[in-house]
Amino acid sequence: MNNVYVVVSLLLLAFATPSLGQDVPGLNTEDLAGAKILKTDSYTGKALFGYIDGGAELYHEYGFKKLGRQEISYSKEKFVLEIYQMAGANEAYGIFSVQRFKCIPLDSTLPNTCLSKYQLQAAVGDCYLSIINESGSAAAQKGSVEIYRSLHARIKQQRLQLPQMFQNDMLKPFMRNLVIAQGPLGIQNGYPDWLSYFESFETFTLFLLPLDVGRSHLVVAYVRIPCCGEVEEFAQLAGFEGPLTETLRTESKDGTHMFARKLGKQILLFAVGKGSRAELTEFLQPLFR
Repeated sequence: MNNVYVVVSLLLLAFATPSLGQDVPGLNTEDLAGAKILKTDSYTGKALFGYIDGGAELYHEYGFKKLGRQEISYSKEKFVLEIYQMAGANEAYGIFSVQRFKCIPLDSTLPNTCLSKYQLQAAVGDCYLSIINESGSAAAQKGSVEIYRSLHARIKQQRLQLPQMFQNDMLKPFMRNLVIAQGPLGIQNGYPDWLSYFESFETFTLFLLPLDVGRSHLVVAYVRIPCCGEVEEFAQLAGFEGPLTETLRTESKDGTHMFARKLGKQILLFAVGKGSRAELTEFLQPLFR
């Protein structure tokens, strides 16, 4: 009887969908007819450095926990599915926000997605997803979307924890462009024009949003830092005269306008814009109050 039990158990394991571990969901072929899992493996901690040559530091800056990887055959195309489990929803979205490049969102019902010829990227819950196809064909792109939709339902949804200013109705039309940087590598990859402002910061969390205000262009940011002294260094690097206070400050030079306000010792509101200073100031007042 015991031998029969062992044989049945082994057979069940042989036909099971390859597992990436309890905490990292993978593609379930039962939910996607015709899909075949060719290979499944995973990486944790420093093992990621062996998988990503020169790029693992960025993921660790965002609190990397585990990578699940699957090679998939589907609809006569081959795909590589990478599921990066991060410290939380903000960190997963943060990686997505600094990795996307020249891609378009799928549709309004699938936020935080970006599709290009060879890759589909997305942030779902605490996971950053990358689905890479080999051919770049229309059929392969369609297959990437179908793999994503099958996987999406298997990941626990989590809401981003955003500062109050980003819940303002004025910013809703622009929120697809939100960048979350967890340190200097995040800025370097997501918005390198601002890297010089934060070169004295060792650790920080930056919420950054580019947008258009009438005929003016503006980038607004909320910065959370662990130590108060860095704000003074930031003010000097940015070009403000004197220390920042809780009163909104403005500096203008060569057509560029900078705005900043400190909230307590660890929160900084910062914006850089070009265009009408009066128009920009009027727009920022309700955000930076």
